[in-house]
Amino acid sequence: MKYHVLVDGEHYEVEVLRESGGFRISLGDESHYADVGTLRDGYAYSLVIDDRSVDIGVEERGDTVSLLIAGGRYPAEVLGEREWIARSIQGTAAEGDMTVRANMTGIVREVLVQPGDVVEIGTTLFILEAMKMENEVKAEAAGTVASISVTAGATVSVGDVVVEIE
Repeated sequence: MKYHVLVDGEHYEVEVLRESGGFRISLGDESHYADVGTLRDGYAYSLVIDDRSVDIGVEERGDTVSLLIAGGRYPAEVLGEREWIARSIQGTAAEGDMTVRANMTGIVREVLVQPGDVVEIGTTLFILEAMKMENEVKAEAAGTVASISVTAGATVSVGDVVVEIE
């Protein structure tokens, strides 16, 4: 299966195939065999990559995953082929102001940014609850949060301005 991995804004195309009880992982012209062991289900793994052992911790928040490797934290976003194509077709957002509006009527459960925060494409800005389902609303452009029009607990309607990014 092919994945598109974004790490600190860098794009990597990764192909993962099952092979001999492990995985064949291809990254560009490089190919490696990996055996994966679970240390703590969903949170910590032990990998043997080409006879080299690596322990990896995983922290998830929405679509963003941070990999903890050898004392370093590497924020990453993993996209399937369809999602990558859809995002590529949309192109990058134009420079300048970006207004993020409520995509449905609901209650703002949590605002995860504040004015002055620098955000990347895909950063979760706020969580909107509608019909007992929580929806993460993400930035579609990189920039700095200029203003926030609501607080947690506020009711918003479709189209209401919630966050402005410049």
